Amino acid sequence: MTNNKGLIRRLAGLHRVITLVALMGAATAAHCEESMPSASEVGHSTNALLALQRDSRAAGPGLPMLGDTASLSYQRYLDSFKHKIPESMGSPVNSNGNGGSGGQQSMKSY
Repeated sequence: MTNNKGLIRRLAGLHRVITLVALMGAATAAHCEESMPSASEVGHSTNALLALQRDSRAAGPGLPMLGDTASLSYQRYLDSFKHKIPESMGSPVNSNGNGGSGGQQSMKSY
């Protein structure tokens, strides 16, 4: 009889622990759901920022480029017309399996 009382107490204690763990898990899950924004909120924010950029509603004033900087950049622009535009770019993966640099070395000769 004494042995049954100890078993009942242990089972009751185990039941309390299981209930407490389940409640803590439910509370944690509820908190995680509240703190994460829904996908529609993220999409809405992204769309609003892209529209702001696209429409130039928040653009700053155009700033002049002066002196040597203006001359050099305009000369670079003019020099860009001296080269043909390649029909395609080289593969971003080299034959040895490593990634390419993505720069001038990856362009096919024309």
